[in-house]
Amino acid sequence: MDDIRLEKYLVDNLSGKIAQNDLKLALETAHSFNVPFEQVLRDKSLVKDDALGKLIAKHLRVEYKSLKDLTIDQEVLKLLPEDSAIYHKLIIFSKTGNKILVAMTDPANIESIEFVEKRTDCIVKPYFTFESELSVVLNQYKVSLQDEFENIIHNNIEESEKFTFDLEKAAEELPVIRSLSTIIEYAVAQKVSDIHIEGIEKNVIIRFRIDGVLHDMITLPKLLQDALVARVKILSNLKIDEHRLPQDGRFKYVSGNTKIALRVSIIPTFFGENIVLRLLPESERPLTLQELGFTGRNLKIMEDGLQENHGMILVTGPTGSGKTTTLYSLLNILNSPETKICTVEDPIEYGFRRISQIQVNVKIGLTFANGLRSLLRHDPDIIMVGEIRDENTADISIHSALTGHLVLSTLHTNDAPSAIPRFIDLGAKPFLISSTINLVVAQRLVRKICNSCITEIKPDKITLKEVSVMLDMNYKTLIAKKYYHGNGCKKCHKTGFKGRIGIFEVLEMDDELRELLLNNLPVKEIAKYAKKKGMTSMLEDGYEKVLNKITTLEEIMRVARE
Repeated sequence: MDDIRLEKYLVDNLSGKIAQNDLKLALETAHSFNVPFEQVLRDKSLVKDDALGKLIAKHLRVEYKSLKDLTIDQEVLKLLPEDSAIYHKLIIFSKTGNKILVAMTDPANIESIEFVEKRTDCIVKPYFTFESELSVVLNQYKVSLQDEFENIIHNNIEESEKFTFDLEKAAEELPVIRSLSTIIEYAVAQKVSDIHIEGIEKNVIIRFRIDGVLHDMITLPKLLQDALVARVKILSNLKIDEHRLPQDGRFKYVSGNTKIALRVSIIPTFFGENIVLRLLPESERPLTLQELGFTGRNLKIMEDGLQENHGMILVTGPTGSGKTTTLYSLLNILNSPETKICTVEDPIEYGFRRISQIQVNVKIGLTFANGLRSLLRHDPDIIMVGEIRDENTADISIHSALTGHLVLSTLHTNDAPSAIPRFIDLGAKPFLISSTINLVVAQRLVRKICNSCITEIKPDKITLKEVSVMLDMNYKTLIAKKYYHGNGCKKCHKTGFKGRIGIFEVLEMDDELRELLLNNLPVKEIAKYAKKKGMTSMLEDGYEKVLNKITTLEEIMRVARE
């Protein structure tokens, strides 16, 4: 698809339908952040999806196909393997005789059309669709996998009962290899963040963490525990005969077109060694600001903040709140051939092209502070420090920001205003903080309502009253709004949720706040000033996402109570 021609076509056809200033700003955003113009139009809700889809399709001389809420027959899905559908960014959604209807992100790609025709021996009628809609529908390939999962595991268990328990030999036996591969494959399909393999008295439990919540998936015979542990140790180059001490490692796994790095933690317990595998998809692109959950004022401040070439951007929140994901997304936006970016991390979760990444190793004296000192001699423009946790690191980070570098890092605080006194607790001088910090971003993750089982509900009065107090909103105003939740279905494991998104508050440093900080302003006063200047609290940002049918009242209240 010719992006330049499409951009010109869209500008010509949308002039007069969209305010000229909005159109100009959307173009500037697309060019500044190197994202497609049509994506910016959607992210900023300047054009409805259907209208934009039809306009793009007209330019490409095909029809537009919306894939929202579309369920595709399993027999039609089987016409093309999932790997091929993902690689070519398309999906077959209907078949009549020898004619198939194919939704594509690039209907002008003749090579992909010829591939599908050759593979299916059918005639293709191409349609245009958005990549975001396609990615949701591609999940329908996974629906039948759960049934296969249990069958494969239990068939392999029957075979595994035949082998002898020389651990090293058992770990190389086909049943154990297949069992572990099946567990990982299914975890990848379900977008699992962590796999837990836990021994109990008479069994082994496999648990998956999905959207931050652990789920029991399957129970295996006890005899498989040691063999699975041995298999993971071999893959991770760990000591197979060490059973008394914890061990950490890493290995890689390829699932179709998806490359996964698995971070391994093994600990000895009363019922044998337990494993946790953290899944880190290497081939998954970092999210855009909009995909992270930034909207409205927060989005504008972030976009402006990333234009600065010095100072500091801090991301705060508890463990598991998505800070690293946000930092990596910011790095991806800032990454360009003209910019030198260096990081010091613990651990490195994703590798970036053109970015020099240092792994902290305390055992050999490579701390955050020492790594940061070394980076400063590497001629960086932008520095990312995984976490500021001591006075030394805080001091070097501040001086790096003062000497013309843009520094990105994280802190553990509950909200954005609290980051400033936390920095002071680490030994930083208020006048240095006020001179260096550009933005403080506080965040939490909330679960998103499953689109397959979303339905309107009436929240209970107690919840609404609690929300009205916390948001300082009129109770009657809250009652008048529409609210939604997920009923629970097979696709979301009966939870009513699928996926997560961030809720944010962004504190922007200005001259007046800098002046106030020199007088050791307490946290409450910082928050009060930020609120006066228009800062949206995390709870307010969450409530906006509730009204937009993204999450539920219960989710934002859960986060508010943390």
